[in-house]
Amino acid sequence: MIRKIILSVSLILLISCEDIIIPDLPINDPILVVDAWINNLEKEQIIKLSKTQNYLSSSSPEPADGASVKVSDDLGNIFIFSERDDGEYVWAPDSLQKNIGVVGTSYYMEINYQGKQITSESRLNRTSKIDSVNFVRGQVPEGSYYAEFWSREKDGPGDAYWIKSFKNGEKQVGLQDIITCIDAGASSEGAVIDGIPFIPPIRRAVTKFDSDEDNNFISPFVKGDSLYVEIHSVTYEAFDFLNKTSIQINRPGGFSELFAVSLSNVPTNLLVTNDTDYPVVGFFCVSAVHGLGNTLDEDEIAKIELYNREW
Repeated sequence: MIRKIILSVSLILLISCEDIIIPDLPINDPILVVDAWINNLEKEQIIKLSKTQNYLSSSSPEPADGASVKVSDDLGNIFIFSERDDGEYVWAPDSLQKNIGVVGTSYYMEINYQGKQITSESRLNRTSKIDSVNFVRGQVPEGSYYAEFWSREKDGPGDAYWIKSFKNGEKQVGLQDIITCIDAGASSEGAVIDGIPFIPPIRRAVTKFDSDEDNNFISPFVKGDSLYVEIHSVTYEAFDFLNKTSIQINRPGGFSELFAVSLSNVPTNLLVTNDTDYPVVGFFCVSAVHGLGNTLDEDEIAKIELYNREW
């Protein structure tokens, strides 16, 4: 009898678990999103404006067009960002202004959108120089290759970095590709790992490991692949923004979601000066950049083999 009761209860639970629940989510007014990460490279700089979507929407973000956007610095320079596509505002270098950015200079962004005046400030900090990007023979699977970059972080605590990588010319944009650190490898302010080469977990994070359909590891790089790495200096506020954004994106799902950080807008450095009740999200940052790349060609493979024989 007891066994029949247990089976009946189990069956009821199994059936109840199949109930489809459609939450009645509120529809809020769109919020302006400012994507303003620019740097001192001699190329076009782009600031993107868009609007937030409803949670269940599958369409692309709606562009915020018709805005005026400019960046100035404390040296008296003004950089006008002209709208090229809907929601995309571009500044292009010319013979007089080859790039935006002098290390140690403060920059001020001004956006006028539908009568709202949005401002922000960022300081251009120094970055570290990449000495080399190397490929290394791996052990699992046999004959595989992974990559790492080498750079000695400059003396003096408090430098913050965002490290980006491009495999075969394609920017790596997965969650694991948000690589940030304080100085040579600290994950938070207060821990001092200063004036030394970037620690292995940071310099090797540019290698993305993957597996095949049978869950067997495959070589991250094969002959002919290239890797380009950039180190972007960022302010500590930008470093904090990137880390908190990564946490919000990386949702564990399932039962563990009960213990995850609650979803919320990541703190911004944007300010609406003429309407404090007008919401805006995003970030403004000006970075100094140094980049270097390498290709896993026959010459590079020969160097690896020679190095392994010598050791």
